[in-house]
Amino acid sequence: MNSTPNPASTYQFGPYQVDIAAGQLRKHGSKIRLAGQPFDILIMLLERAGQVVTREEIQMRLWSNETFVDFENSLNKAINKLRQALADSPDQPTYIETLPRRGYRFIAPVEPLPSAVPHSPLSTAPATVFFGDAPRQLPNANPGLSKRHFAAFFATALLVVIGTWFAAHSQPAPRILKAVRLTTSSRVDAFGSIQTDGVRLFFLLRRGHRWELSQMPASGGEVQPFVTPFQNAKILAVSPDASEMIVSPFESRSESFPLWIMPSVGGLPRRLGDIIASDAVFTPDGKNVTYSDQNGIFQVGRDGLNERKLVDAPGLKAGLGWSPDGRALRFQWMDLQKSTSKIWEFRQDSHLLREVLPGWEEAPAQCCGRWTHNGKYYIFMGFKENALPSIWALRIQDGFWRRRETPIRLNAGPLVMNAPLPGLDGGHLYVLGGNSHTESVRFDAKIREFRALLAGQQAAWISFSPDANLAVYRGDDGGLWRSKPDGTDRRELVGAALHPALTAVRPDGKEVAYRGTPPGSSISRIYTVPVDGGKSVEIVSESFPVDVPTWSPDGSKLLYALDSDMPAAAGLYVLDCKTRQKHKVPGSETFWKSRWSPNGKFLASVTTDQKIISLFDWSKQTWTQIATGKLFGPVAWSSDSQFLYYQDILEEDEPVRRIRIKDRALERFVECRPFLEGGVQRCGFEGLMPDGSPFLQLTRGDHDVYALDVDLP
Repeated sequence: MNSTPNPASTYQFGPYQVDIAAGQLRKHGSKIRLAGQPFDILIMLLERAGQVVTREEIQMRLWSNETFVDFENSLNKAINKLRQALADSPDQPTYIETLPRRGYRFIAPVEPLPSAVPHSPLSTAPATVFFGDAPRQLPNANPGLSKRHFAAFFATALLVVIGTWFAAHSQPAPRILKAVRLTTSSRVDAFGSIQTDGVRLFFLLRRGHRWELSQMPASGGEVQPFVTPFQNAKILAVSPDASEMIVSPFESRSESFPLWIMPSVGGLPRRLGDIIASDAVFTPDGKNVTYSDQNGIFQVGRDGLNERKLVDAPGLKAGLGWSPDGRALRFQWMDLQKSTSKIWEFRQDSHLLREVLPGWEEAPAQCCGRWTHNGKYYIFMGFKENALPSIWALRIQDGFWRRRETPIRLNAGPLVMNAPLPGLDGGHLYVLGGNSHTESVRFDAKIREFRALLAGQQAAWISFSPDANLAVYRGDDGGLWRSKPDGTDRRELVGAALHPALTAVRPDGKEVAYRGTPPGSSISRIYTVPVDGGKSVEIVSESFPVDVPTWSPDGSKLLYALDSDMPAAAGLYVLDCKTRQKHKVPGSETFWKSRWSPNGKFLASVTTDQKIISLFDWSKQTWTQIATGKLFGPVAWSSDSQFLYYQDILEEDEPVRRIRIKDRALERFVECRPFLEGGVQRCGFEGLMPDGSPFLQLTRGDHDVYALDVDLP
């Protein structure tokens, strides 16, 4: 917390004196008129001399969030004027130190005085130099007039306080009245979100290797396919008059898509130029399309012409949404290095770009916002570490009593809701409610049957001890657990706070390597923990996130991947566990998930785009491509190193295949079709048990669509 500002009315530093009451800056007794925001910033710095005054604090005090000016530019100008008045240098400061992207600090000794330092009668007044916006009003010399002015000011201030209080308390809080489940299949994929034309709801159903664009009445009813000429497609937006949609065909969950405009009822879609976008939305007048890509946010005509750039914002952006009056565009801006996102706003009239909720700690990460049809609320998702995501409502204030609003949480309870969509009638909110359930099974090749693992409990990233007596995995509570394969003798190894994932049991069965992320950090690291329990030890820590630990066959080395978003350092690295020396695998920049062959001769790796599997020959130090596909999951070796097992998740019926290394002979080894026909949403190959039995994760549920009756006063 910030310290309490010093109550002094006068400050002295170096040759300067600052008289707050008179609004004056003096040097050796001579006035230097520094007024407006530059003078106010100086006071803030003096009150907290030696401490950091953040840019956000300056903005909150001098440029409120509701004052739509170019804050960054205005602040820089004010600081420059202040430095000119003090003859200070930003490179070698005597008084004001800049902390890049954080704020400023007054670094010179400051002496607070109990009263204003009088102007020296011996000094001669030089020509006045003016810095700032406007000179401050000096106190009136007439005591009677001052009293009358003070009384008038006090009465006005009292009215403002009373009016603000009534404005803040006269409106009841928004709330959810009732929730109704509209679908029951639990096949709805959150990747497709929800869209509406006011009459129908549109969403994606996952069916094995493909997705089915579906529709249903907004009031509930039968779910039916929504026919498009594409195998997989999702709707990004519906035009204001509901006559057209922006549709994006896709092959897998990715971050960018081509844009097509398609009639809502009948007719063929047409390509919108050659645009590849992460998101797109119609403008409120329906005449143009606003879209985002890695370079910024753009606007283009519905015919694909007259494109112009609205926002110069590099990186991944989604959740585009115009306010109904067309004045403000809000969107989520992702920070991939910190694995978080914030909601930002672009003002059409002033071209101001600002963060909507700076410093808001209730939900530091936000996404997926939508405006209500009447523009009174902005509904969005909020996230906080070690807490379930929540839906929040932010009231939009206009008029004389406009003030900064605090978001209000709408939902609470065990059902996790996301992708909120305000209905056009103002009384409903449509969401996707999580109804996920997974189950792990092993395939007994001798009798060609599947057997349950871990007694049906939900688990991820399972690995086994060499004797197959223990399984290590992340449980549904987020912690790292070990138990017997049948789920008995369960014991927690690592708490959920470290976000353990991607386990790998050492070949001697004594310890487990896993990826973890310390609380408050966005940089993942590699840890080990004894398989019988104990303290975790950090063994790999880089400046960038690390991933996918894999042991060498003798357990003396550990392979890991460095984040592919960091081109200069990306690749696979080998750590010698005894010497702690590491080296990079040559030519591994594009690879990610990897497995060492049991004979130690090869490394099988999947590229970061999950479309290619290659072998690295340790003796020749060369890579050889052995399989191409649409989206590969993890790979696994047979115990004799003769076969490599893998699955293309997007291949029809999702079969598990194996390839013989010697002659590249390929065969289907496990069929997932019986599961998919029996209601399983996805059948994913996870690896091999020590006895060679493949084990899979069956996804039996994802999301359902819910309609919430809401009161948004």
